[in-house]
Amino acid sequence: MQTLLAGVAAVVLVIAATAVLAGGEGLDAMDKISSVGAFALATVAAVTAWRQRPRPHMPAPTLLPSRARRAYLKWIIARNRDMDFRGLNTQSPHYLSVESVFVDVSLMPRPIHLASGDPVAKSDDGLMERRQIWSFLTEWPPRTLAIVGPPGAGKTTLLKHLALLLASGRGPTRLLRKRIPVLLVIRDQSSAIAEDPELPLIEAVAAALPPELRGARPWLERQFSRGASLVMIDGLDEVADPGQRRAISAWLERQISVHHANGFLLTSRPYGYQSNPLNSADVLQVRPFTDDQIERFVRLWYTATEIRQAGRRDDVVTSDAKGKADDLLQRLRDNPQLYDLGVNPLLLTMIAQVHNYRGVLPGGRAGLYREICHGFLGGRRAAKGLSSELTSDQQESVLRCLALAMMQGSKRDIEAGDAARLIHEQLARVAPGVSPEEFLAATEQQSGLIVQRENGVYAFAHLTFQEFLAAVRLREQSQHGYLAARTDNPWWREVTLLYCANADAGPIVEACLREDTVRSLLLASDCAEVARELDPRLRQQLDWVLSNETHSGDLRRAGLIGQVILARKLRRVRHPRPGLVLVSEPITNAEFDLYLRVSKGDSPAYWPAHWTRALVLRRPDDPVVGLTVKEKKAFCSWVSSSSEWTYGVDSFDAWTWPESIEFPEEGAVTKIDFSFDATDRESVSSGGSIIAKESYLDAVCGVSHQGLRHWNGGWGERPAGAAGFVSAADMANAIRSVRVKLRLMRLLDNGFVCLDNIEDVWAGWQSSPDRDPDDLLVIVESACELAESVWHSHHGLMADEVTRVLDCAIMLHWQASGLIRSTAQLWLRRS
Repeated sequence: MQTLLAGVAAVVLVIAATAVLAGGEGLDAMDKISSVGAFALATVAAVTAWRQRPRPHMPAPTLLPSRARRAYLKWIIARNRDMDFRGLNTQSPHYLSVESVFVDVSLMPRPIHLASGDPVAKSDDGLMERRQIWSFLTEWPPRTLAIVGPPGAGKTTLLKHLALLLASGRGPTRLLRKRIPVLLVIRDQSSAIAEDPELPLIEAVAAALPPELRGARPWLERQFSRGASLVMIDGLDEVADPGQRRAISAWLERQISVHHANGFLLTSRPYGYQSNPLNSADVLQVRPFTDDQIERFVRLWYTATEIRQAGRRDDVVTSDAKGKADDLLQRLRDNPQLYDLGVNPLLLTMIAQVHNYRGVLPGGRAGLYREICHGFLGGRRAAKGLSSELTSDQQESVLRCLALAMMQGSKRDIEAGDAARLIHEQLARVAPGVSPEEFLAATEQQSGLIVQRENGVYAFAHLTFQEFLAAVRLREQSQHGYLAARTDNPWWREVTLLYCANADAGPIVEACLREDTVRSLLLASDCAEVARELDPRLRQQLDWVLSNETHSGDLRRAGLIGQVILARKLRRVRHPRPGLVLVSEPITNAEFDLYLRVSKGDSPAYWPAHWTRALVLRRPDDPVVGLTVKEKKAFCSWVSSSSEWTYGVDSFDAWTWPESIEFPEEGAVTKIDFSFDATDRESVSSGGSIIAKESYLDAVCGVSHQGLRHWNGGWGERPAGAAGFVSAADMANAIRSVRVKLRLMRLLDNGFVCLDNIEDVWAGWQSSPDRDPDDLLVIVESACELAESVWHSHHGLMADEVTRVLDCAIMLHWQASGLIRSTAQLWLRRS
């Protein structure tokens, strides 16, 4: 039609122009051209006015069913393909597809009054099976499902994932593969439904379609009538007006009844559904991410991000993604406060965005919390087109006052009336027309930053948010003196660190050095690490205290500084498997020596059998080994007594043996060779120098090597040494067994002399604070003399007892000299 009009206009213009040019005898050339131009403009104006005349509504042409189906499903895929990161301050320059990062959330049936709206609540139902959405869609039509969860729990992403799978024909069962997904953001249709409660479902769906798909309406109507559609209603809670929410709930009940052959899903936060539940719906609670799901999401997110940035997928890109994911996961595990936030998919996405594009973890927790508060209070709602009477900055200013007041009152929960009283003054400054009660209810319902733990009792969703907002309020008021007076109070520790992250930490560090306790010095160390600024002289003074005073002759002072350093180490943890939290590094010789000096008064009576000062000085940073279970448990109790955590023992057993060991002193044994061919009985029986490696593997590991018995010809069990390191009890038992055997046989006077010498040396070793590993060679020499006497007297049946003493002495010498390395170290498990 438009082409025809243009053609007619062109013909008219040509005729008019010809007439003017041919018949205008009294006009010059310029007048003729002007006349033609004026006529042309008038013609164009007339045609334009005719085209814009009022016309009756013309319905979109109906699409053929096959074409309608293809076009509609293609539109569903295009509309839901990408993740929605709108409202986050830190965003990727690239969109990420839903399928590239989707981790299926878990669902569980739960009565609506028990559903949690806390975005970082930990799951309290670990014994219950974690179920996916497909397990609730095993029959058709399925039960109507109301999926409820806190903000950021992944409800919308779950619906996007469902829509994509169904639109691409990838449903997990044949029952679902041919179902047509219909995803309706209900807030977009809330006004129309409120105006016309009888609005048909197809009208609401058609209103959301783009103009080019309006012709698919008849085909969609047929899908509803055939019961072939899965209708997904997203965001009931995002309808702000309570009256409209009631109207929409009633409308949904009618649509479910009319189209009962179809499936229906609804998502909402708990508060938005509790007051307007559907009679026909089963409620499913979205569960928090598990450790495995956190790790899977981080790895998928980084892989997708790196591929999008590089524009390719190869080994280099995937390796970079793995390295960045490993780094973020380790930083999260090193920081329990951040790790707790990762149970919420939105918060975990924020953390990943900040880590990748700003690099502020872990020292920049304050910046991360600022991002989270912005996202919850305004960013996400503004991105979705949801309005609020207060800006996010105004809401945050009110919450800062509440947070500081709750910190000052040592409160995690607060009655609604008390909260309203505390925020009244600040709220009147930023929004005089809003009552405190309205503000609390709206903030709880719309942001999720505060929650109702029970009826009429509010709390911040996580203590971290309360601490961050309190720190911001103190910094606004320049109240560093308030925090400086509380350096030894653990309740204010995180607030102080978050304060220092954006302020001069000098007054806090000075106060900590004056307080001079484990808590205050540890706080000073942490403040110096995260501070925006700190006087170099104060930093130097703190470094000197922490590096030099561990060696102080004053045990109290050395113990104090040592505990500060140990406490910093204990904070570095890893999660080798779900439910297991290990300190990242094993306890060292120096750290165990500190425990002995501080808690046992430096008395050798409490030392492990192999312990020497030389070992600590020579190998202070080596993992401590050779401890009994009792000694390990005693150390854990000491550590736990000054920590907020409880620690237990977690050991790993594996050995690394040296090839040979040279003894510095002359004696019956000058060398122990571990070669496999050291099996000559004569060299052993004549007081020679060779003992086979298998003898000690057998002694330590309890493995019997048949035919390789250099002391008794190869028969009998080998009792020498226990599995693991030799203890004082092992040596005492070995000596006792020899004495009992000698008395029973009434032989070997020289044997008693050798044994007495062994006992004297052993007693002196145990009581001496100046132990020398070479003192144990006297026991080795006496044991060899005893062994030689046993062999020449042909009393081979006593060889096992004698060998036990020899093995214990040799093992103790190796332990005390630091020549045996073992992964049977002291690892602490945190609970």
